[in-house]
Amino acid sequence: MSSASFRNKWLAAGLLLALTLPLSAQQRYESTAQDIALGEMILGDLGAAAGRESGPELMIRAARMMLGQEYVANTQEGREEKLRIYLTKTDCILFVDNTLGLVLTAQRLGEAATFEDLAQTLEPARHNEQRIADGFAGYATRVHYVTEWIDRGVAAGVFSNLTDSLGGVPDTRTIQFMSTHPDSYAPLTGESPTAQRNLGDIVRMEEAVNRIPRSYIPKGKLPEVEDRIQSGDILCFATSIDGLDYSHVVIAYRAKKGDRLGFIHASSAARKVIVEPRTLEAYLQAHGRITGISVLRLEK
Repeated sequence: MSSASFRNKWLAAGLLLALTLPLSAQQRYESTAQDIALGEMILGDLGAAAGRESGPELMIRAARMMLGQEYVANTQEGREEKLRIYLTKTDCILFVDNTLGLVLTAQRLGEAATFEDLAQTLEPARHNEQRIADGFAGYATRVHYVTEWIDRGVAAGVFSNLTDSLGGVPDTRTIQFMSTHPDSYAPLTGESPTAQRNLGDIVRMEEAVNRIPRSYIPKGKLPEVEDRIQSGDILCFATSIDGLDYSHVVIAYRAKKGDRLGFIHASSAARKVIVEPRTLEAYLQAHGRITGISVLRLEK
């Protein structure tokens, strides 16, 4: 099915769902009828393919179904901290996280998978249950740094981190971007007791994240390892920005065997989800602050 015909189909389904969906169905998370319709269409397609395609292959299948969706930053922000699931508006990490969640849900439940099941898959990926138990402020219970997202995914057996086996080098820089740029985050801005509590808990969260070892493959070494990276692998772009670990997350992609490695991503420049027209190597070389990549591969 083409992306245009697929989009038209789920838009029609979304209009119907908007008329019939009970409010109670969205109490545990925030979404829209259009997002739910799109999610269930993708889940149905993935569920039918799950028995014959690998996890990386399903990642590409799901990612291609979301081509053209709008790039929008800060979709997770709101008055209260809760799970927010948007497929029709996304930033780079949420595009990959949602794609991964759709694949894992379909692998687990097949064609019976629903958007409610997707919510159950995404919740533990988005929020750290230990920080919830420890009484952190709601905003600080969210997984904000890619380093923590990787660590939790590996611990849960969702994917393997191949970076070290591909020649990765340690990144020992201190992660502190959020606490040193509080004015960039509305919940950390100002002198209110809520903002100050959020900021204090973010500092504590960053201290924990800094204890997680991380590594990256320097971008100059990419030609040596490119043929060992598969379509459907998750690539995290390490950055030289002070206090930040990664600046972008994408899905590796080759249209056909023998092609140079490219990727699918939610592009802030294109303002939508696209197949990047440049090769991975060309993109990395064009962005001076990208220092290299970390490579993750679904376990099954």
